[in-house]
Amino acid sequence: MQLVINTPGSFITQKDACFRLKLQDRVMDVSPLKVESIVITNQAMISSQAIVLALEHNIDIIFLDGYGDPVGRVWFSKMGSTALIRRRQLEAMPNALGLSLVLDMVRQKLTNQITFLKKLMYARPGQEDNFLGPLKEIENCKSDLNPKDQNLEAVRQRLLGMEGTAARHYFQCLSGVLPQKYRFPGRSRRPALDPFNACLNYCYGMLYPMVEKACILAGLDPFVGFLHTDNYNKKSLVFDLIEPFRLFAEQTAVYLFTGKKIKDAYFDFQDTAVSLNQEGKPVVVAAMQQHLDESVRYRRRNVKRRYLIQHEAHRLANILLAETGEPRPDWLEIREI
Repeated sequence: MQLVINTPGSFITQKDACFRLKLQDRVMDVSPLKVESIVITNQAMISSQAIVLALEHNIDIIFLDGYGDPVGRVWFSKMGSTALIRRRQLEAMPNALGLSLVLDMVRQKLTNQITFLKKLMYARPGQEDNFLGPLKEIENCKSDLNPKDQNLEAVRQRLLGMEGTAARHYFQCLSGVLPQKYRFPGRSRRPALDPFNACLNYCYGMLYPMVEKACILAGLDPFVGFLHTDNYNKKSLVFDLIEPFRLFAEQTAVYLFTGKKIKDAYFDFQDTAVSLNQEGKPVVVAAMQQHLDESVRYRRRNVKRRYLIQHEAHRLANILLAETGEPRPDWLEIREI
């Protein structure tokens, strides 16, 4: 499980080879064998003994800011990677393989958007007209993902433009399914300008460290991306690989609002900025964790959503390791809805 610490004043230490969580007079012990990662989202303290215990069990510690974005992490020094994977990663950037991987990730993202909108449409008989226009626009963007130029650098901006066009129509449609008071004009990030975007940003923030960890465990370099280049001075591959999995955050946020599980009291409103407060964060965290822990069909077996990211990161590494002329391993088989 992912251990999320979101209450100010919490203290994490080590006792009898377990993590001990303290908050005022409350104490809880958690076995490291049950923990995959520790996420600290607010003013909390962690002892050096607890950090060492986490490292001994290959448990990474992620720190999020007030917007839910990762700002730092502590992980095990032996990342299990190979120089060959990273060299192949760098070699793939300017050639046809890099472009192919980018197209796969963007295509899967658009496929997820189309499938999710259709699912929402079928659940709302009589409202089909609200969905058909955005669906057509996203499908047009998907059908245009066949550039004649095989150089990634030459088509990067065009791909980003198509991705942005699809996103505008997608979120316009999602806004229409929300309760009237929570509808929004478009995406807003830092800061969020409305409650839905504040909730969605926080859910995305929970996904980023999971994708980064998956990259590290698969031997991939999080800083060497394909679509989002290293000019961003950020973990570019994380920004790439999260794209097919953004659906998990979007589903969580939409269902929270359409299920009427969100209240105005969960947000702080300051001028034009909106952020989740201490009452709202636990609600969103619990919903996201529950969604990630649900099992879906994946390659003929039941797998929790949270593990799909790790499986696909390993498949990406195998693609990079495949020798020229060898059959390319398939990946991004995400067919949960």
